Amino acid sequence: MSTVRHLGVNGIAERLGVTRHAVDKWRGRYPAESAHPFPEPDVEIDGGVPGWLPARLPEIERWRAGMPGRGVGGGRPSAPKVEPELKDWERELLDGGSAEPS
Repeated sequence: MSTVRHLGVNGIAERLGVTRHAVDKWRGRYPAESAHPFPEPDVEIDGGVPGWLPARLPEIERWRAGMPGRGVGGGRPSAPKVEPELKDWERELLDGGSAEPS
């Protein structure tokens, strides 16, 4: 009987050029019941260590390419950009004057 090799989270991360942490986050954020589920592992060993057949790497790459972009799907909205309020003497200095702070 020959041994069947699988890629673990580290192997997937290396091949995609990301960290193990990123793959773990994807699995948690995109479960089977989500709109964009991360591909389910082919095996689970010793209570949940996942493994994927190497032939499924293109499927995982397609999954990643189809991920929603930054800011899609919620999260805290970015704070609006607010220009700082300048004091009169600061504004005059910026305009080329030589005002002293009062």
